[in-house]
Amino acid sequence: MGRQWLRIAWFIGRCARAGLDRPQPAALRRAEWSHRHAIKMVRAIGMKVEVEGDPGDAHAWVGNHLGYLDVVGLATVRPVSFVAKAEVEKWPVLGGLAARSGTIFLERERRMAVAGATESMSNRVEQGVPVVFFPEGTSSAGESVLPFHAPLFGPAVAQGWKVAPFALRYEVTGPAGTQAAYWGDMSFGPHFLSLLRHRTLRMRIRFGSPVRMEGDRKAIAREWHGKIGTLLQDLRGTRM
Repeated sequence: MGRQWLRIAWFIGRCARAGLDRPQPAALRRAEWSHRHAIKMVRAIGMKVEVEGDPGDAHAWVGNHLGYLDVVGLATVRPVSFVAKAEVEKWPVLGGLAARSGTIFLERERRMAVAGATESMSNRVEQGVPVVFFPEGTSSAGESVLPFHAPLFGPAVAQGWKVAPFALRYEVTGPAGTQAAYWGDMSFGPHFLSLLRHRTLRMRIRFGSPVRMEGDRKAIAREWHGKIGTLLQDLRGTRM
């Protein structure tokens, strides 16, 4: 219990400092702000991030989605911008920090909103900031990769971006019920408080080689679903 409350206090302190540190409006400066504070927040919650492979100079990263920790861990790798569901912006504290980092919020059920998001993605890439998106459209427990939605592949295909695939996996030990994945009908507060009881928490990221995208986006979505599924299987079958 003492470990949990110490992490809560440290995390709140990190959020407060991030709130006082206002980034310049340029996309790259926002991404650098996110990268800097993500490294500190990872330390605050006691999570270790281990990376295999290198996204290189990819314009975008595409992978599976296990919950809110994905964004924090991936942001420690290098400055990037994320695409997230619109409701994240309404989350207390974290929603404001996500907006400040330059996150692109997407209402997936609105066709015009998707068009606006893809335009924002192109804008970030033009400013030299890689974009991270999760084609599953929601998070899962991580046992498999959910079906991919094709629209977010649009700008990558249209503009011939180099895209790096990745797979994520968490390894956590702690009291019964402690888990890192945030999915289904879970509520953020209870999940986060439970997670902070962990004894060890490790996030593993495996990148595949960047590939330039071309062809039909629906066919690409199916191909990349398999590609990322293979990376996940490899990650599940190995230990560092």
